[in-house]
Amino acid sequence: MDALLATMDSVRAALIINPSSRVADTALTEVTAASERHGWQSPLVLPTTVDQPGQRQADQALAAGVDRLVVAGGDGTVRRVAGVLAATSGEAAMTPIGVMPIGSANLVARNLGLPPHRLDKAADMALLCQPQPLSVGWVRCLVDGSWLDEVPMLVMAGIGRDAQAIANTRESLKRWAGWLAYAESGVHQALRRSIPLTMSLDDGSAVDIEAWSVLIAALPRLPMGILAFPDLRLGDDAFQVMQVALRHPLQWAAVAMKGLAHQQKPVEALRYDRAQRVLVMLSEPSPIQVDGDLISDVEQVSVRLQAGAVRVASPVAALTADANAQP
Repeated sequence: MDALLATMDSVRAALIINPSSRVADTALTEVTAASERHGWQSPLVLPTTVDQPGQRQADQALAAGVDRLVVAGGDGTVRRVAGVLAATSGEAAMTPIGVMPIGSANLVARNLGLPPHRLDKAADMALLCQPQPLSVGWVRCLVDGSWLDEVPMLVMAGIGRDAQAIANTRESLKRWAGWLAYAESGVHQALRRSIPLTMSLDDGSAVDIEAWSVLIAALPRLPMGILAFPDLRLGDDAFQVMQVALRHPLQWAAVAMKGLAHQQKPVEALRYDRAQRVLVMLSEPSPIQVDGDLISDVEQVSVRLQAGAVRVASPVAALTADANAQP
């Protein structure tokens, strides 16, 4: 018994936390309390900054030899920490990630089946839930004739009007209304015409298309529990690629019903493919979004999948798409 207690006392998490969140103090309190409640050491607290939004903190946590990385932040913070682990070799790469959803959209947490409004429960899950495989996408953009460094992606990359809606979202509304702010901007983009793109999947030929947006997804759900990518699972070995190919505004009704009501029948305006690598060439430099973060003036986008690259704490029920819904 003494040996067991000594082992538990040696277990420690690092808490990588975005202090700008209005509930950051609550997240810190809950993770500290959960650590004490379950016999773990007090967490190693590593706040993020504007200049250091997660990568350096993840490196520091791994160097400290912690047993779990708990990320208290939005989707951007989570994806940056996951990217460090996905690029790490050896035993450290197996360090599990726990998620405390304190961002504005929290799409990663929603897809993992985590409660976005119960940080006490989220803290317990972040420390104790069985780690599950999570795939990481790597997005590389051509800007002004030069390829930028790859950035990690956990939920989706959006190209076209989807990204423009995020680019036009008012920051003041985003802070107040969270993910609903994106909907306000999206309504203004909804009536705009489709744009010409050229896309290739895996080793296939490049194809010219016209789409309102192209979404390259590694997780199935959007806000409001919308099941936009029904064939995806945690740790999947391929992206689901959606072309939103609208020809007239009335088609939005069928698109909305499919997502909100989880209708199974195909919708003419939505075209799906599966691929491990996607290349999209834009007709003119435009913004794209990676898990809600913008990259401006993009000419081409290359996305590749690193299947099951990291391990993330998630309830077992989150392994099925239907169980990922949030109340």
